Amino acid sequence: MSESEEINVEEVRKLDLRAVKVTHCEKVEKSRNLLRILVDVDGHEKQIISSISDYYEPSELVGKTIVIVNNLKKAKFMGLESQGMLLAVEKDDILSLLTTDREVPSGLKVS
Repeated sequence: MSESEEINVEEVRKLDLRAVKVTHCEKVEKSRNLLRILVDVDGHEKQIISSISDYYEPSELVGKTIVIVNNLKKAKFMGLESQGMLLAVEKDDILSLLTTDREVPSGLKVS
């Protein structure tokens, strides 16, 4: 296990982590591995562009509740604005999205 820099609780509080419902997902045309993912954040739609199409088919993600970084600075990928970042773990070419273990309302803050 690698050493990580320790941070204080105030730095953790800067992160706005949310459990959100995936409402739509599609492959980004002409990209190698990008998916365009639409999520519901407490009644507001957000678009996330993520390079996970090697691990998930778009139809697998619709309806899932995943965890995202809601307050990440916007970035552009292939001309599409990404308004957050999903959280996942990866080892030995296996990627798994962070999800909730039971049904929760979309947009709940992770604490």
